[in-house]
Amino acid sequence: MKLVMLKNQTIYLLFGLLLVLIYLILGSGLHGDDYVVISNFRSSNFGDFITINVEKIMKFNIATYYSFWFFYFSLGEEHQWVYDSIKIVSHAISFFLVYKFSTDYLPKDRAVLVSLIFILYPLHDTTAYWYMTAPYILIPATILYAHHLIRNNKSALGLFVSMLGAFSYYISPPYIFGLSVIFLFEKNFKKAIIFVTPGVLYVAYYFWIKLHYVGVERRIDPDLGVLDFFKQILIQPLSFLESAIGPSYWLKVFYAIESISLVSVIIVVLISIFAFIKIESFSKAPNMSKSLYIGLISVLILSFGMYALTGLYSHSAFNLGNRSTVYGSLFIAFLLVTFLPANKKAVAFLLIVFLAPVFGLSDHWKSWNANQKIVIENIKNNQELKAIEIDSTLIVTGNIYSKLGPFAHIEFFSMPWSVSAIFKDSVRTKNIVALTPYVVINDDYLIDPKFGGKYSLENKLYVYESEDDLVREISSKDVPELIKQQPIIVRHWVQLFKDTWVQNAIVWLSPRLVYLFE
Repeated sequence: MKLVMLKNQTIYLLFGLLLVLIYLILGSGLHGDDYVVISNFRSSNFGDFITINVEKIMKFNIATYYSFWFFYFSLGEEHQWVYDSIKIVSHAISFFLVYKFSTDYLPKDRAVLVSLIFILYPLHDTTAYWYMTAPYILIPATILYAHHLIRNNKSALGLFVSMLGAFSYYISPPYIFGLSVIFLFEKNFKKAIIFVTPGVLYVAYYFWIKLHYVGVERRIDPDLGVLDFFKQILIQPLSFLESAIGPSYWLKVFYAIESISLVSVIIVVLISIFAFIKIESFSKAPNMSKSLYIGLISVLILSFGMYALTGLYSHSAFNLGNRSTVYGSLFIAFLLVTFLPANKKAVAFLLIVFLAPVFGLSDHWKSWNANQKIVIENIKNNQELKAIEIDSTLIVTGNIYSKLGPFAHIEFFSMPWSVSAIFKDSVRTKNIVALTPYVVINDDYLIDPKFGGKYSLENKLYVYESEDDLVREISSKDVPELIKQQPIIVRHWVQLFKDTWVQNAIVWLSPRLVYLFE
């Protein structure tokens, strides 16, 4: 009888978790580079797709390309509910895979918590709601499951799953090499070799592609000097710690909770009541596994090294780039759950720092997606845009980022390739520039120093006010005033320390971040 009751409770719990995932993700839609890839695929046939002609860099991400990217090719930007459904299924599978790995070290109830925190951690909300980065959760989950299989003497299947995870995305090496340290620390060298072999093969494959397809590899900075590399090594842990436990995270928590809807509040309250009822049967905190934590820390450190090689990435709690923090959230999830006392205060703490922000961020993403769809539909139907001359310059204002409190969060018109993709079929001119904070005027040109764009002001000039769906013609003399009228965009609280030693230190460590202070 007890076994039947336990089985029923498990089914109800899993069904409840699925309903929560559906609520959180359905309606979150497409964002950023999703529209770029869809635009690139519009002129492609099936032969182009299977030969990876559209985005050659996807040669590094074979499994992801032929699974997730197939829907870009087949669906376009229509039927966004399908994309949301794939995100839901992907996260549900990830939950199970992370859970299985976690049960090797934790009681089942705490393993459930680890899985939920890792998958939905507010620090990297991008991975939950941006279709393109759903693999940032599914791939580490796959690798974790491979580790579980090999640990439990299912080596052949584990090797296959590890191979699948390794060749799915270029984000895989830190997970494979880092988690192999667990086996090495336990002196289980045979299992370590089995687990790490796909990672070694993938790295060899990566550099083979780099050597044989010139220009395809664009992540590793070929001009990165020794001093610049050490600067990057320094900025990686500093920026991660600031994002994960510093002011950025707590500001994000506050403004995420501020964004929560009434329906979400009701759901959070109901989950909280359930949690307070069930706390009496919650398992005691287990003993810490040294090998596990050495492995998880190794994953994080290796990710720092990987990003340092690019010279491009620092960690942030805001914007689409927050996906880079996913390596550290695995460690944080285990740390929180391992030391979480089985009492109501601990539950209340988790509700504040995790559950409420998760629902608030979900509401934010769904609201912003609804806004994006309206803007894109306006662009498609605006006849004045269609009438703009082919040799003119179109300046776009508004909808650069979503606003989470005072902070710029989800990119929309902030990246020139996204702007081009969205306007591609609605205007004849290719000279389209959004007024981002880093655009400047120089010798009758609008210059984008961050992304390298250059747009003539000697052409016939038009402004598209995206928030009001209005097109108007202007002269080059009007452009400076137009730039001044644009609202200040806050991407990080350090912008408050402009012209101080804080700015000097940040720019010295990473010169590309100078745009934050301009």
